Formats: sequence, C-alpha cells, structure tokens
Amino acid sequence: MLNFYNKQFKNLKEIFSVSKKSGFYKEKFQDIDKIEKLEDFFTLPPLTRQELYDNSYPKSEDMLTEHVKSMLVSSTGGSSGIARYTVLTYNEWDKFVEMQAFAIKKLGVTKDDIVANLLVAGSLWPSFIGIHDVLKVIGATHLPISANIDLDKIINFCMEFQPTALFSLPTLFIFLADKMKQQNLKFERLRLIAYAGEHMSKETRNYLFETLGVENIRAMAYTSADAGLMGYQCDHCNYNEYHLPLDFQCIEIFNFEKNRHSDFDEKGEILVTNLVRYSMPIIRYRIGDVASFNSSKCKCGDPSPVFTLYGRAGEDFKLGGAYISMNVIESAVGKVAGQKSISMNYALTIEDVENKMNITLQIEAGNVKEANSLKGTVENILKEKIPEIEVGLNMEYIKKFSVDFVKLGTLERSPITGKVKKLIDKRVME
Repeated sequence: MLNFYNKQFKNLKEIFSVSKKSGFYKEKFQDIDKIEKLEDFFTLPPLTRQELYDNSYPKSEDMLTEHVKSMLVSSTGGSSGIARYTVLTYNEWDKFVEMQAFAIKKLGVTKDDIVANLLVAGSLWPSFIGIHDVLKVIGATHLPISANIDLDKIINFCMEFQPTALFSLPTLFIFLADKMKQQNLKFERLRLIAYAGEHMSKETRNYLFETLGVENIRAMAYTSADAGLMGYQCDHCNYNEYHLPLDFQCIEIFNFEKNRHSDFDEKGEILVTNLVRYSMPIIRYRIGDVASFNSSKCKCGDPSPVFTLYGRAGEDFKLGGAYISMNVIESAVGKVAGQKSISMNYALTIEDVENKMNITLQIEAGNVKEANSLKGTVENILKEKIPEIEVGLNMEYIKKFSVDFVKLGTLERSPITGKVKKLIDKRVME
C-alpha cells in the first residue's frame, strides 16, 4: 500500500515545511522539526474540524502562511458540522478548478454539452462559481440557473433550453423529479446527472433514472471546500468508488480504534493532505468520511489507487444498545418512493419525552392523502429491519414510533446548501 505514498513523499515534506510558517502549525508541530522519512509524516497529529473553525480567517489568520491578499474566500456551509471559512490564492483556486475540470471530463462532458448549473449560489458557497470556471475550461455551454430560485422557474428554464447535463445536489434532484412527475414533464436530451455535496443512495439513483429518464448518474467528484478534489470517477467505477488524484491529494485511510492505517478493503476514516495548497495547508485533515482502499485494480487501466466511500463517520444512531445505520432508513423509503407521489426526501427525528423515546420518520409526498395508504408498509419494513423498535415499544421505553407523510418542500432544509437533514437526534448525549 505504501508504494504511492513513497511517490508523494517529496510533496509531503514540502507541505510540512511550508506549514511551519503559520502560527497554528508551528505550535501544533512544535515537537517535530522536519520530516526525514515517510513514517515521520504519519506521526503528525490529525487536523480536526474544530481546529479549522477556531483558526480560520477572518476569526484568525493563524493557519495562514501569508497575509490575505488577492485570495478567494469561501464557506463550507456547515452541512458536515461546523460552518467555517477557507481561503485560496487565485493560483490555488485555478489548480482546484483544473482538477475539477479533469474529473468532469472523465464523466464525458465536452464542449458540445449544454449544462444546467443547479448548485447553490451565494453565501460564500464556492460550488456555483467553481462550476462556471470548470465549464469555461471545458468549453461547454453554461446555463447558470442556480438552486436559489423557485422550482417552477428552474423547470421552465430547463424545458426551454433542454440541457444535456444537470449539476446539483441529490436533494434538489429528488425535488425536481417529484415536480416533473406531478406535471408529467420529460427532458428531451438529458443524458447526465452529476451530483455533489452529499452521497446518493442506490434507491435515490433508481428513482431518478425512472422519473427523469436520464441515461447516466454520476458523482461530480469527491471534493471538499477545504481540500478540493479528492476523488474522480471513470466509467468502470461503481457509484461509490473513486480514483485518487495522486499529484494533487494524499489520502490515508486510518483505523482509529486500532491506531493504524487500514488494510486493503478494510474500512477506516479518511485523512486528507492537499499537495498544492500552501497559503493555508491542510495536513492530515480528519474530514469525517469512511472509506477503504480497493485491493483490486480498476479495469479502466488507470494506475491510480481506487477507494470505496461509505458515508459519514458516525452516520448512525443508537437504539436499545445497538447502532443503527441510516442506510436502513434510506432503503425503507426507497421501497415506496415513486409510488403515490412519494419522494426520497425524508427526516428521522429521535427525541426524549418524559424519559421515553419518540421516533418519527417524515417523508415528503406530492399527495399526502394518497401516500398515507403506504404508511403501514414503511412502518412494518422498519420494524422488521430494526427489531429494537418492536422491543422498545413492548418494553415501553419507546413511547411512539410513527411514519408521517408531509407535503413536498415541508422538511427543513439548510438555507445555504438546500440539503434536508436526514437525522435529527435530539436526545441528551450520554
């Protein structure tokens, strides 16, 4: 596994050396003067989201290796926890764009495409303007529609210009598919949906294939505002598999329970180090995603390592002593999505009420009255897949368990990203 790390060692040494120009890293790495061998780099303490939040511009310039000048300031939006800001020099921004353009080309986007940009604009969110620059590099026709306007206006623009590709968040695509189905509308030339910002389940993919009639659904790339492109897909990648851009990014997959790097095909948390970002180095950043390096090589012939992405670390909840994956909830909703105008947008709320637990799953639907006929179906699926629910009801430590359908657009969305927060656990932390 260490072969590709050896190829990156020179860049890792340089990034470490530059980082010591910042007050933050000078203190964080005060016991390490220089990196002499690869193992030295792997002993550096990981960077946490809280550290990024506490030491980022404008609250602090401690992480910067140079003063803020001729830079782009953007925000992570806080969808993964804590909202924070990040700065890039324009030269670094151009390198980020170049790598994203490389990934988009891999999806088959060319100068002949008409791309509807349905990402979120404003609020210091970088994706919308980033895609403009990416499409400019590729030479494709850009429809800068954004996700910030009324959905009916989005549909009208798309019907008028008939894009060949749509770029947005899974949440927006679900909402768009719901509305298109209601109005019995179809895209005439749509061949690609490229999503970003969150993971897309098989159930959601199947729903979009069926409803929108699209030929291909792909992740735009695996990226973050802090680190840039971390993974790109080829035609042979499964929906959650990515190639690692070795000249741009160092990714470690670490098993924190065993305090070692994960073996091939063994899950662990991602630690990312960007190899070109010098103004605000990102070194061994614990980004919060779970992945594993694949032991098999990709059929496409690309020699770069391939990793499988599984979702957020801690993307589960505890019930009756057991940890339940949100994938179980996603699968249950997927069993009924598309029927009775039922959407894939949902929110699971868990709260303590008088020392007992209330569990409510809300699912959006175009016609709530019709959707209610499948309420019992979803409840039975979840009780079968999660036996702890039935046990909790019988032992009365679960006071209420219910599935409720609500109108489209009802569930709370992030004002910046437009994402629906799928797990709302209001219980007091143990």
